[in-house]
Amino acid sequence: MVPLLAVDKDADSVAVYAKNLHCKQSLVCDILDLVDGELDSKRTRRERALQRSLKGVDILLAGPPCQGHSDLNNHTRRDDPRNRLYDRVGRFAQLTRPNHIIIENVPAAVHDRLGTVQKTLQALQALGYETDSSVVDLSRIGVPQGRKRHVVVASLTKSPCTAQVIEDHSVRRRRSVMWAIDDLRAESPNGVFTTPTHLSDENVKRLAYLYEHDLYDLPNKLRPGCHSHGNHSYKSMYGRLHGDRCAQTITGGFGSPGQGRFVHPTQQRVITPHEAARLQFFPDFFDFSSVKTRTSLARMIGNAVPMKLSYVLCLELLA
Repeated sequence: MVPLLAVDKDADSVAVYAKNLHCKQSLVCDILDLVDGELDSKRTRRERALQRSLKGVDILLAGPPCQGHSDLNNHTRRDDPRNRLYDRVGRFAQLTRPNHIIIENVPAAVHDRLGTVQKTLQALQALGYETDSSVVDLSRIGVPQGRKRHVVVASLTKSPCTAQVIEDHSVRRRRSVMWAIDDLRAESPNGVFTTPTHLSDENVKRLAYLYEHDLYDLPNKLRPGCHSHGNHSYKSMYGRLHGDRCAQTITGGFGSPGQGRFVHPTQQRVITPHEAARLQFFPDFFDFSSVKTRTSLARMIGNAVPMKLSYVLCLELLA
């Protein structure tokens, strides 16, 4: 199978994708630059050009931005302009008629005030797709991370059942942090991918306290002022990963202890990008060498969805 088209606004992410997966077209642009018509409307000039360039699409993988739905977003949650990008999947399907479609997002996507998930499902069903949607705990299929995603699967030729796919590919025992990264403890820092973030003096002291007292949660008295009185729900911030458990959700903030539970289980530092990539289920042969900045590397690794999810779904759809 040959990737026909990859689209993302992040140039570094597109470059990494193209290098690893050899896509025929890799475009750095907004999806609205290609698919700009309303659902069920007459095709636009740009959409006609897209149709001419894409023939015989077997499967569409879509990951609309999750930030507008995320529970960590206290500003535009449930009512963010980016949430409307979800319905671009329905419009893309109207134009190119892929045999199968997989859409992933955070579980909170279904609560969007514009009802974009429901509208997209209705649009796909009107096109003759059979659809299924559910929330998936990725640790069930062997991802060493307690990450949950909302998944929509649509097909013109199959009757998708996500719950059954997950059951068929579930592991007997959930995989731990050290299952994924234990062998990297001796990895020598050699560039941004294998080097942990340099921490401030204050954060160095916080990590030292965790290890000196064998703690996994930092006491409130050592947290920033906004946390110091215990009036917060961010227990995992400045926390240490449990080596024998799944990691919590890996985000683009994994290089900062103040962004989540990202302190290494046995070493007094935060996890490296390589370790974060392992926890996200990237294989070691996946090449990130074109990325030169820590910020860009953290963003693409943290924003990724562990590929084991699309792998098990595609196995069933393309069988």
